[in-house]
Amino acid sequence: MYFFKAIKNFFKARVLLWPVLLLAAIIVSATGASFAFGGLNALALNSLFSSSSNERDSQVVQAVTRVQEIALLTLHIEGVARHESNGEIFGVAVPASEKTTLLQYKFDAKLGIDGSQVKIEPTGPESYRVTVPEFIGIGFQDPVFEDPLESSNALSWLTPPAVQTRMINNILSDENKQKYIAQNVPALQEQTREFYSGIIASIDPKITIDFEFAG
Repeated sequence: MYFFKAIKNFFKARVLLWPVLLLAAIIVSATGASFAFGGLNALALNSLFSSSSNERDSQVVQAVTRVQEIALLTLHIEGVARHESNGEIFGVAVPASEKTTLLQYKFDAKLGIDGSQVKIEPTGPESYRVTVPEFIGIGFQDPVFEDPLESSNALSWLTPPAVQTRMINNILSDENKQKYIAQNVPALQEQTREFYSGIIASIDPKITIDFEFAG
């Protein structure tokens, strides 16, 4: 009598266990039914269980730098990048495995100077010297890249495809910025003279200005 009385008191005290037991009975029943029709059905389990995921990108601004970049020239550039490669076996090129990829592009390249590095110093009562730092590539604007075109030979399947992002990075590289600067130094210097002469002349048109360029 004491044993049955203890069990009765247990279920009275643990009445919250009944929902758990009921859920277990439902799962067992569903699983048993799946086995009865030819094995455990994955869809039956998916109907009982589900999952969810969430992605987050947390960013923190570590520093704020003020820049005084002055755009002096804007170059409109259009071109076609070419990438050639071939398959290799043990370091030896395989004949007829050549693959050529063409990527057509266009963008505006902005060239100028860092205005914070420009020095304006008096050299006399009505004369100033403007010391100009090295010209810089400020950035690329409105880049457009067409879908790449690929030309293949019979065994080109041995050659991995060109990586488009790598081709784009080469087109927009710092090396190309320096090339555009080197090709346009006279125009950049002339534009610099006009820019600062106009500012100083608006203050006093009688001032004489001498320019000194880095490099």
